[in-house]
Amino acid sequence: MQPPPLAPPVQVAPQLARQPATSESPRERTATDGQPADAARQALEGRAKLRVAVLHRLHRGLTEVEGKMSAFLANPGRQGVVTLPVILSESTVTYEWWKSANALPEDRAYLAQVLGEPGSVDDATLLGTLREEVHLAFAEFPRTPQGLEARKGYDAVLQKYEAARIQPVIAGHDTGPLVEECTRLGLPCDKDFTRSLLLSPWMLAISQSPDEGSKTQVMVAGLTLPQLGALVGHLRQLNPLLSNAQLRMLLLRASTDMKLALRKVLGQQEVEQVQALARQLLRLQAVQHLIV
Repeated sequence: MQPPPLAPPVQVAPQLARQPATSESPRERTATDGQPADAARQALEGRAKLRVAVLHRLHRGLTEVEGKMSAFLANPGRQGVVTLPVILSESTVTYEWWKSANALPEDRAYLAQVLGEPGSVDDATLLGTLREEVHLAFAEFPRTPQGLEARKGYDAVLQKYEAARIQPVIAGHDTGPLVEECTRLGLPCDKDFTRSLLLSPWMLAISQSPDEGSKTQVMVAGLTLPQLGALVGHLRQLNPLLSNAQLRMLLLRASTDMKLALRKVLGQQEVEQVQALARQLLRLQAVQHLIV
């Protein structure tokens, strides 16, 4: 099952909405004064505003997910799983600004001004500078009071899902349009850039490669988000006694080559294996209940 859809992301943060050009606008002063000190100061101010806008975006994104998950928990159904088709990563947030800049020349010029780049800057340089600022905001967010508060609320609702034996399932990485754009421009697109801020030890996530994840952050490769959600629901039917932690460990075990101690893609054979493990665990749990 899925919670109600989140509100669509705002493409340009209100804090950075373009202002009509006036004789006092930073853009005109930079162009006419030609003073390096003023240009540097304006670039710092512009980047600071962008940083604040991204911090607000992260706080809003995390609290929206928490709110939707809390609402869904009031009437979760009986499947014991919820899939969240939401990703909050450096790449998705960067794309919100980049999409707007690509749509309108004046938005692109304003973004270049905010970042302290010349109007003639090429796409790769402009996107690279934007990525740097978004990255710094992501690094700062967990240390801010708003970030700490939002994460605390988010973790609290995930613990409620854990207690209710409802497993949230998410995509661990963004694979959207900015990934293709970075490839086109020759920019790196590593896992840290696309990794979702929503990842948590209480989440089950889709990974980019089999070797990603750990015992505390279970991630599996080889399935789509709907497929993994359906598999979790089926495992719940096979073994209604499964806790979320047991379910994640079964999937981790099925996607690990025990002889070679290597992770592997979750294919048909592994799917059948995890179903067999769920049935086996149910028999053990039934015996334990009889003994008690």
